[in-house]
Amino acid sequence: MVENDGFNLVLDYNVSEFDELARLTDLAVTGAEATDAGVAVHYTVSWEAFHACDDKTVGGDHARTVRGRKDGTDWVFEKAAAPATRSTVDEF
Repeated sequence: MVENDGFNLVLDYNVSEFDELARLTDLAVTGAEATDAGVAVHYTVSWEAFHACDDKTVGGDHARTVRGRKDGTDWVFEKAAAPATRSTVDEF
């Protein structure tokens, strides 16, 4: 029910927000909710990063959601807006 791989195109595979060396290790759909207004698909991204100076691998999981709406017989998913970034000036 999703045309042109529309669902895959809206998934957020970026994990650099957690660590500049992070790489995606897994993506798992954890649930979905459908209403008359639309659908919400919940998924988790897993990541890890190797820090050679400390000889450590760090990692974690982060939950995300993608939303879509019904358009005729198809589901249309739109890419979520990127979160606003903060600069060093914002931190001070």
